[in-house]
Amino acid sequence: MAIKRTAADKLFSDIIRTRDNWTCQRCQKVVNRFSPSARKGLHCSHFIGRSRYNTRFDEDNCAALCYGCHRYFTSNPLEHHEWQHQRLGEDTIVQLHVRSNMRAGDNGLPRKSWYNSKEHRKELRERLKELG
Repeated sequence: MAIKRTAADKLFSDIIRTRDNWTCQRCQKVVNRFSPSARKGLHCSHFIGRSRYNTRFDEDNCAALCYGCHRYFTSNPLEHHEWQHQRLGEDTIVQLHVRSNMRAGDNGLPRKSWYNSKEHRKELRERLKELG
């Protein structure tokens, strides 16, 4: 079953696309951000799935991937894992896994309900504006 995309998810996806200059981080294909189909052509790909709220909105956990590369990594998870290790390094991968498995509220992590709050969306809009 697909995970529902919230307004926060849409903002966060735009943060990742903007951070990565609307360029697929695997094949380097550039997508015209002003094209009506830009969001369909360049995805916000999560290394650790979106069902893990502690890393769902973590920029280290995501990369902009074109449709083809996203599908390829979905079908080839070992290659995706190797690519992420090269991209991020072992320490970052370990920390992502640790954060993804923490309980909400532990170590200052927000509760799940916060991620869909107006305050969170405001922070995401500020981050998107910061990126340009």
